[in-house]
Amino acid sequence: MQQPRFEELDWNLMYQRARQEKSWKSKGAADWDRKADSFAERTERSVYTEKFLALLRPRKNWSVLDVGCGPGTLALPLARRVERVTALDFSGRMLDILKERAARAHLGNITTCHAGWGDDWQTLGIGRHDIAIASRSLAVADLGAALEQLSRHARCRVVITDRVRHGPFDPDAFAAVGRLLQPGPDFIYTVNLLYRMGYLPTVEYIVLEEEMVYRSLEDAVESYRWMFRDLRAEEEKRLQKYVRSITTSADNGSLVLRRIHVPTWAFISWRP
Repeated sequence: MQQPRFEELDWNLMYQRARQEKSWKSKGAADWDRKADSFAERTERSVYTEKFLALLRPRKNWSVLDVGCGPGTLALPLARRVERVTALDFSGRMLDILKERAARAHLGNITTCHAGWGDDWQTLGIGRHDIAIASRSLAVADLGAALEQLSRHARCRVVITDRVRHGPFDPDAFAAVGRLLQPGPDFIYTVNLLYRMGYLPTVEYIVLEEEMVYRSLEDAVESYRWMFRDLRAEEEKRLQKYVRSITTSADNGSLVLRRIHVPTWAFISWRP
C-alpha cells in the first residue's frame, strides 16, 4: 500500500478528527462567564505571562490584537508596554474583570470587544494591528480558518500559544480519579498546518512552574478540580488523595505541590 505524501496530508481535517476524540470538551461563553473569577485568580499567579512577554519582546509603538484575552492576563501588562491593545473575548464576565483591573491600574489604552472566532470582525470594526496574538485560546472547530483570520488582522507578526502533549492537564490525576485522558490535538498539528498554508512558523517553548504553593489542601485540590466535569463523590476522594500525595508542608504552614507533568506551551509565531 502506497504511503501518503506529506503534501497530501490534510492537517486541518486531521485536527478536526483528533479534536472529536478529546475527553475534555471546549466550554462555551456561559461556562467561561461562570468560571471567570476563579480562572482570573488562578492565572494571575502563573509565570506564564512573564515568559510569554519575554519571548514576544513588545515594542512601544505596537498596536496589539489579543484574541481570547480572558481577564487581561496579557492585555493588561501589554498595555503598559505598547501603544494600544484591542482585547477580544466571547465571555462578557472576562471582559468585565479586564475593565475593572484596567481602571484600577489607570490604563486607558485598552479597547474591549465582546466577540468570538465565529463573529464578523470586519463588521465589528476590528482592523489590522501590528501584532495579533491568541494565547491559549485556539479551541476552535476550524483551525485553518482561525489561523487565516489572525493573519488577515496582523501587519507584522502573528503569535499563538498551543498545547504541548497534555498541556495543562495532569495524566496522573486522571489515572488516579479513574478517567481516561484524551487531550486531543496539540501544537504539532498547528505547525504542520501553517507550513501547508505557506507560512514558516517559528516555535519556542514556555515551561511553567514545577512547584506551586497553596494556602491549604482545599486550594491545591481546587487547582486540579477544574480539569474534571461532574466529579462524583468517590472521584472527589480519589482526587484529594492524589493531590495529598504530591504535596508537602512548608515551614510557614503553606503547602508545596510538586507537579510531575509540568505544563508546557508552544510559542508559535509567523509573518502574515
